[in-house]
Amino acid sequence: MLTKESICALIPAFNEAARIAPVVGGAGRHVGMVVLIDDGSRDGTAEIAEAAGAVCLRQPRQLGKGAALRAGLAHIADRSFRYVLFMDGDGQHLPEDIPSLVRVAQETGADLVIGTRAFERASMPAERYLSNSLGSRIASRLIGCEIRDSQCGFRLARLDRLKALRLRSMKYEIEMEILIKMRLAGCSLAHAPVSMVYHDGRGRSKMKPVRDTVHICLWSLLFRYFGY
Repeated sequence: MLTKESICALIPAFNEAARIAPVVGGAGRHVGMVVLIDDGSRDGTAEIAEAAGAVCLRQPRQLGKGAALRAGLAHIADRSFRYVLFMDGDGQHLPEDIPSLVRVAQETGADLVIGTRAFERASMPAERYLSNSLGSRIASRLIGCEIRDSQCGFRLARLDRLKALRLRSMKYEIEMEILIKMRLAGCSLAHAPVSMVYHDGRGRSKMKPVRDTVHICLWSLLFRYFGY
């Protein structure tokens, strides 16, 4: 049985003061602890997250999403959590979808459950639709099984499996690094349906779709073929 107390949420955030409180508060209803990693924010994100119930780690300056998540993983490495929930702090990932990830983990026993959005072209920015579609096709080829949403950072992973990996990413390539390295380590994968949010200012990722997709693809080759 996967209990609430066995899950820790890691939320990287940069200047998300306007949206972070409901993300933290909502996640806290489904997990044992919420850890927010403040990536050098200048708008009071950490203070608001703490007031909403999060444990806050503060990066000395903006280092990137990968560096933030690695700091969060190091912080909880010696704790008794079984699973880590990854979610973004911009409101794109809805806390009410957390039970969907948990349910799939329980039903399948998968080491990594990937949130999968329904790619509706009409409701998704064109550049994000193209970058996600391309990234998912490349990911599927690299690891030899279907990946429906490679760029979705809404995931549930076994902590013991993550601790066995040597992660190097500093920026957005962290999702692909975890995916590739867990698969190469023999981990099982599953998908869980989650909402796609691109309205009310939410889901406006700081990621640059074309530039960062190319960057992620190049790093993916290093992770897959050179063991970086």
